[in-house]
Amino acid sequence: MPSTRRSFLTSIVAGSAALAGCSTVARSPTPDEPPPAGVDALPDPDRHILGANGSWSSFGCNAGNTREVADGKTPVEGVSERWRVETAQTTYHEPVVADGTVYLLEAQQRLRALDADSGDELWTLEDARAVPLVRGDVVYISSADTVRALEADTGDSLWEREFEVPGRVTGPATYAGDRLICGAGETVVALEAETGEEAWRRDVYGQVLDHAAFFLGYWVVVATEAGMVYLLSDGGMGGRRWRLPAVPMAPPSVDTNSIYVSCRDGTTYALTDEGGYADEVYWSADTGWTERGICVADGRVFLRGAGTLHALGTDDGTRYWSHDVGDWQHTAPAYSRETVFVGGDALYALDPTATGVLTDGPAVRFRREFAGRVGPGPVLDDGVLYVVAEVDEEAYALLALE
Repeated sequence: MPSTRRSFLTSIVAGSAALAGCSTVARSPTPDEPPPAGVDALPDPDRHILGANGSWSSFGCNAGNTREVADGKTPVEGVSERWRVETAQTTYHEPVVADGTVYLLEAQQRLRALDADSGDELWTLEDARAVPLVRGDVVYISSADTVRALEADTGDSLWEREFEVPGRVTGPATYAGDRLICGAGETVVALEAETGEEAWRRDVYGQVLDHAAFFLGYWVVVATEAGMVYLLSDGGMGGRRWRLPAVPMAPPSVDTNSIYVSCRDGTTYALTDEGGYADEVYWSADTGWTERGICVADGRVFLRGAGTLHALGTDDGTRYWSHDVGDWQHTAPAYSRETVFVGGDALYALDPTATGVLTDGPAVRFRREFAGRVGPGPVLDDGVLYVVAEVDEEAYALLALE
C-alpha cells in the first residue's frame, strides 16, 4: 500500500475543502434505468461478509452498518403513502424494520412496535435507550444499565442482563446471532444471545459508542467517546487500535477493506488494518460531521455533513460530488437498486452515477417534499421507505412510503 494512502492525504483533504463550497451540481443529468426490482434470493446472514439478510434489522441495516439493503425492492421512481403514525417532534432515532414489524424509538425513551402493513401499534416498552437489534423472533434492546431480550410478537421479556458500572449500556450488535456485543461504560461485553450470560469482556478507554460494527465477519469494531477505535477478535483479543484527533459522532461503518468514522472535527476518517501501524489513517476528507450513520456501497462512501450529501471513493477519499439536501442533521443516506436515499429539506432519491462520470454529480430520480424537515431515516425494507417527517406545522409522523 503506498505510504501516501496510509497517512492523512493532505492533497485530498485540501481538494475536498475546495469542493465543499460547490455543494449543488452545476447540471442535472438524466438518471439511468434502475436495476429490475427484486432479487432471486435474499442474502444468508451467516454467510454474508457483512451479515446482510435483506431486512433493516439493526442500526445501519446489517453487521457492517453499511446502510445498504439487498432485497432489490425499493421504490426508485416515486412513492405514495401507505400509512402514517404520529410521533413526537423530538424523535431523533430512525426505525428498525424486520419480519413485518417496525420498531420506533421515540424521544420519551419509549419503544413502539408497529405493524408494517397498517401502522397499528402492537406493543410498547418504556425505558429504551438505543435502537434495537432484531434477530429471528427476538428483539434485543438496551436501557441505561440493562440489556433485554424480548419476544418480537408480544414484547414479553425473555431475559435481562444488568450491569453495575459507571457509564451507560449501549445498543447491542451481532454478526451471526450467537453473541451480542455491547458497551457497558468503558467495557466491551459479549453476551450469549440465548441466555444473556457473559462470554467475555474487554476494558477500553472511554465510554463505548452505540452499535459496534463487524469487519470481515470476524473482527469487532468499537469506537469510544475518548476518540479511540478498537479492532477486537470474536474472543475479545485486541487486534488494532487508532487514536483519532476528535470524538467520533456516529457508529463506525465498514466494508471489506476499511473502517469509516465521522468525527466532531468535521472530518471523515478511513482506517485499515493492512500494512500499517496503530494510529495511522488510510485517508481523511473534510465533510462536516454526521451523527446518524455512514453509508458504504458500490465502492463509495455516502454521508450527510453540513447540509450536504457527499459521495467519496472508498479507495482514496476522492470527493466525486456533493449535493445540497438542507441543514437538518437527523438524517443519513440509505442505498438500494443503485439509488441513494436521504432526507433533509425533502426526501431525495438520487442516481449517484447517472452519466458514468462520477464527478458529473448525481441525477434526481425523485424529490418528495413535506411540510418541513425529513428525518430521521430513511430506512428501507421489503419495498417500503420509512422516514420521520414534519407533515404539518409542528406536527410529525413516521411515514411508510411505497
